[in-house]
Amino acid sequence: MHLDWKPEADPQSAKSGFQSANESVQSANPALPLPPKCKNCTLEEIAVLRVIRQEPAATQKHIATEIGKSERTVKSITARLTEQGILVRKNGKRNGYWEIVE
Repeated sequence: MHLDWKPEADPQSAKSGFQSANESVQSANPALPLPPKCKNCTLEEIAVLRVIRQEPAATQKHIATEIGKSERTVKSITARLTEQGILVRKNGKRNGYWEIVE
């Protein structure tokens, strides 16, 4: 298949009928910034951190349902974030809460 492409004389008129994907992308919650240590975090890690930022006392089971992953995945992510010094568990397992280290 062959298509002839001709650039538009006015670049603004070419955009008028279409909306770029970048123009419509918004952060899930821009009021909740991530810690500076999390420059190389994966999307799953970021999702876990956002849930924890909103609900520090959230269980791993609750986090898993919020982000749509398994409990085992959340356990691996929280363990990795703890090893990296980004996440800390305070007051034990049963009555504790998560704290994001800034």
